[in-house]
Amino acid sequence: MAPDINPSDREAFVLDSTAFYAGITSTGISVYYTTPSVIREVFNNKALSMAIPALIESKRMMVIEPLNHIIKEVRLMASKSGDIHKLSNTDISIVALGIQLRQEGYDAIIISDDYSVQNLVRFFGLKFSPVMIRGITKTIRWLIYCSGCGKVFYDGSSTTCDICGTVLKRKRRK
Repeated sequence: MAPDINPSDREAFVLDSTAFYAGITSTGISVYYTTPSVIREVFNNKALSMAIPALIESKRMMVIEPLNHIIKEVRLMASKSGDIHKLSNTDISIVALGIQLRQEGYDAIIISDDYSVQNLVRFFGLKFSPVMIRGITKTIRWLIYCSGCGKVFYDGSSTTCDICGTVLKRKRRK
């Protein structure tokens, strides 16, 4: 659960690993949100491993594990959009945290340079802000298919074709 903050300040910046590497946390006075899996990814960086505890202690960084039912909802949407194979568990967690914070009344903004994260965020009607790239301009629904036999996969749970064993590809749905 997000901490109580000034009701006029309802923006919640949800940070992906890229935001840490770009130094976002050292440039503002905002309260930032992230997930334990993002912290595990960036903690190997010596400078970040020293800064993160200070951010948490000063309450400028809130580390929240998203609720399981929201994570499942994000995975389902990622399967439907065709982004599931391009997303890590960490990516799923930051989108889920954004949704959770929105449900708690925050205006959640996902800070990420990952195009698949940005695409998925759009499907949920959340906002995103890239750090070092331009960011996506259109939402894409992907078609997962086998280039070997042509079978189309709708559930997004397979990585190889169950008919011919070819690694699945994706292309933009028309």
